[in-house]
Amino acid sequence: MTKNTNEQIHRAYEIANKVYLNEISVSDGANILADVGLKKSSAFDYIYAYSKLLQGKLYTRTINAYATDYYLDRIHNENGITALKTALLALYQHIEYYEETSGASVRKGRKIYDKYYELVKDTFADTVFPDEVESHKQYSEGKTRVVKVNSYERNQIARQECIEHFGLNCQVCDFNFQEKFGELGQNFIHVHHIIDISTIGKEYSVDPKADLIPVCPNCHAMLHKKKPAYTVSELKEIINKSTNGNKRTI
Repeated sequence: MTKNTNEQIHRAYEIANKVYLNEISVSDGANILADVGLKKSSAFDYIYAYSKLLQGKLYTRTINAYATDYYLDRIHNENGITALKTALLALYQHIEYYEETSGASVRKGRKIYDKYYELVKDTFADTVFPDEVESHKQYSEGKTRVVKVNSYERNQIARQECIEHFGLNCQVCDFNFQEKFGELGQNFIHVHHIIDISTIGKEYSVDPKADLIPVCPNCHAMLHKKKPAYTVSELKEIINKSTNGNKRTI
């Protein structure tokens, strides 16, 4: 198999950008890249990946490590830190998807993700999860526990987009940690993944504003008291019934 050259990847980035801006069609872009030696299938992959990175959406086809690094670097330099966060969310989803479907670890991809995450991590508040178990921890069976359902709940980039959209109040009970605990509670909230992972296909792309919602740890635990989880509306109704049932007539 012929290895794609750095020059070809640089050209792929430029063409992918033109396609994204609707300056040329996907087909024309692939033809241009084929003329510089890229296979048509690879050309489509590089164009497709660029679009998904800019949108923060899952891409299922793989581009090589150099291209991933180069794309992120260019996106950061040309569009800023916010665009880099969006691209990292897409890369994170790609890694999760590939590892789930192939059963193999995407070590180079995770290394690149960590490299660019260092550039954005200071914009996130620290979040503590009492029930969190590190994915590399070994158990007696020699297996590694992988938390899949809460993957996007724990991703700081997805969390921030969700919180920026909804705010820091629990969307079930309206509790706000800073109001209750002052500085200690500043920026603290859990994020709940609305859609049960087991009910959707593997080629699922998370939308932090539609698929995630801020909730306090108590409500988060109650949402997961059944599978699939209660909806926010259902839990609100349970609270309302409980509250009304506990009222005493004087």
